[in-house]
Amino acid sequence: MAKVIRIVLVDDEALQITYMQQLLKQAAERLDLIIQIDSYQSGEAFLFALEDHLDWDLAFLDIEMAQINGMEVAKRIRQLSPDLALVFATAYAEYAVEGYAVQALDYLLKPISLEKIEHVLQRFITLRPETPHYLIVDVEGQPIRLAFEEILYLEANKREVLVNTEQATYTVRQTLADFVALLDQRFVQTHRSYYVNLDAVTHLLKQDVQIKTGALIPLSRRQAKEVQQAFIHYYRKSVFYEH
Repeated sequence: MAKVIRIVLVDDEALQITYMQQLLKQAAERLDLIIQIDSYQSGEAFLFALEDHLDWDLAFLDIEMAQINGMEVAKRIRQLSPDLALVFATAYAEYAVEGYAVQALDYLLKPISLEKIEHVLQRFITLRPETPHYLIVDVEGQPIRLAFEEILYLEANKREVLVNTEQATYTVRQTLADFVALLDQRFVQTHRSYYVNLDAVTHLLKQDVQIKTGALIPLSRRQAKEVQQAFIHYYRKSVFYEH
């Protein structure tokens, strides 16, 4: 199933938002893409919502807005959601240099055409990874963005999951099976209550998996062969194995 591209429009003109929505829907249909569009009529409203929408993929920002302009919004985005692709829309070419300073994907001069929107979407698809390498977890009511490479291992604790990183351990109210379904092939089950990130593994021992911090993660006899095969397949190289 194709991944939904989550797009957000930020413009203080309602007519411009409606126009952009129409262009995006037409472009998505022509490119056979699935998109979801949110919109905000002020930079303040958008930034207030951003912490709860860290899964947005692509933002179209009007630069000339009251109170806080699109360029200031972009600088805040880079602090809160650094991977969010940014596209500026403006009637003035003079802002282009500033756009590059915040690593904008593109810079569109109004009036914006369907062809320009198609070009932006095609460029976004080309540059983005096929699958996300992060997830958003709810920790005590706060959304936390975790890159897959940050996660060392997972431990089931009744109907909660303990997500262990080098910096902290996060408790997520979710079953282990449901949580793992959000991850990729680098995470392998070592025990009925544990999954480990293969990127973090240094040694496979007889009853444990050792990770780069030195911690030992339980390895059941049932899972031992599967874990070793998964490690070898994932890296396509040998793994040190103690008997």
